[in-house]
Amino acid sequence: MIIYAEENNLNELIKEGFSLVDFYSETCGPCKMLAEFLIRLDSELPFINIIKVNTTKYPNYSDEYQIHAVPTLFFIKDGNLCERHLGLLTTEQLKTKIAQYLY
Repeated sequence: MIIYAEENNLNELIKEGFSLVDFYSETCGPCKMLAEFLIRLDSELPFINIIKVNTTKYPNYSDEYQIHAVPTLFFIKDGNLCERHLGLLTTEQLKTKIAQYLY
C-alpha cells in the first residue's frame, strides 16, 4: 500500500511491519522515475508499506531525518532503520534490498 505521510504522522506509520520510506520532491526527476518503480513494487509486494514523504511540503522531516538530497530511501522494520539509501533504485534492486531484511 502506498501511503503519503502528513505532518507529524510518519513515526506512527513506520512503527509496525516493514516499511519503505521514500523522501522525495515533486520537482525531482529521479524521484518521478522512482515513483513508477514503487507503483510496480506495490503491485508485486502488497504487504510492504510504501510511505512517501514530500520534503518540500513537510520540511520538518528533512530536518528530523537529516535528508539533504532526494530521493532518499529508508528501509525500516518494526520502527527500526535497517538501511538508508540515497539515489534511484529499480524495482528489482528494491526487491533485493527488501529481501535482505524481510526474510
